[in-house]
Amino acid sequence: MLLKEARIKQIEQEKQIDLFRASVEAEEKQKEKIARNLHDEINPLLAVLKLNLSRHRIEVKKNTFHPDSLKTDSDMLDKAIEGIRTTCFDLVPSFLLQFGLLKSLEEYIRVVQQGDGMIAEFEDLTESGKTEVFSKPQQLNIYRICLEILNNLFKHSHCTSIKMSVEDNGRSLILEFKHNGKGITNEEMEVYTETSKGLGLKSLKARALILNARIDYRKHVPISSVKLSIPYSHD
Repeated sequence: MLLKEARIKQIEQEKQIDLFRASVEAEEKQKEKIARNLHDEINPLLAVLKLNLSRHRIEVKKNTFHPDSLKTDSDMLDKAIEGIRTTCFDLVPSFLLQFGLLKSLEEYIRVVQQGDGMIAEFEDLTESGKTEVFSKPQQLNIYRICLEILNNLFKHSHCTSIKMSVEDNGRSLILEFKHNGKGITNEEMEVYTETSKGLGLKSLKARALILNARIDYRKHVPISSVKLSIPYSHD
């Protein structure tokens, strides 16, 4: 009996190690993605802008410069700014360090709202400063979980409307994502996580495990939801 219990404990520890390893690998994949975005998307835009500025300088000297040509440069600069902003959200956002978890999530939802064809809303029902009970690393973990949930919804549910709300019940911080896309059940998500070759879902599960958090998937028509519950005590 004791050997059986020890074996079960060992298996659970091995599962946790696998999840943590998947989380670390996902972090490395994310860094590769960021480097690729900067190299393949931002650098070419900036290089073209530099060439255009050199051309404009010559045109000014020759008195052949036309202000309308700046419209293309302005559009290109907007694309570079948007690309950098998106990349920054994949890093540790300075907004998170300065203003905390909820303001960072609210800002992310605001950026989503600016996208074409997406209605996004953020509602904070917590007491002011309630999330300060979480350390910065814990807040960053929560932030990463929320972004992974949102990215999965955008990619797989094909939703056009999403509302993120945050509240506390005295014991846990509750973050809920209601959307009008294709929903999923807890059982279906468990199957997807176990069979997925990607690291995103495994990283999501590992982060939730670290926080002793629960993610509850609810499939309804017309509104489905994902609820993330994080206890204030992690002991």
